[in-house]
Amino acid sequence: MLSQRMKIFLTPFCEATPACLLVMVQGNIWLATMGHLQKAAETGFITGIGVLILSQFTHRWFSNKYLVAGITGGMCFIADLLIHPTHFGSYTTEAIVTGIFTAIISLMANFVGKKLFIHGRAKLTKGQ
Repeated sequence: MLSQRMKIFLTPFCEATPACLLVMVQGNIWLATMGHLQKAAETGFITGIGVLILSQFTHRWFSNKYLVAGITGGMCFIADLLIHPTHFGSYTTEAIVTGIFTAIISLMANFVGKKLFIHGRAKLTKGQ
């Protein structure tokens, strides 16, 4: 039970933090400072907490990978809007881009994870 809740928290945290960091420095990772990393981690933390709270009420939605990506992206949008002002565009531009980037990372992680799991399972059963 606790390990499942940790997974529900850590997955969006690990998806939102790098997305926020990359968008904050506009793709130039050499510009990233400890301050950027701290704000990105705060954004990831709020995203993870938000997804964890939502999962308590709407756990059945988490079987759809597209809905999970949308929820994670939406929570990241809210967290990014709360944590720091935009670095480009209007007030919400950076938060929107960060949310979209997080949703894309979530979908990619879902697709790649399933492919690796199926491939690993096939190797295990072939060896028996």
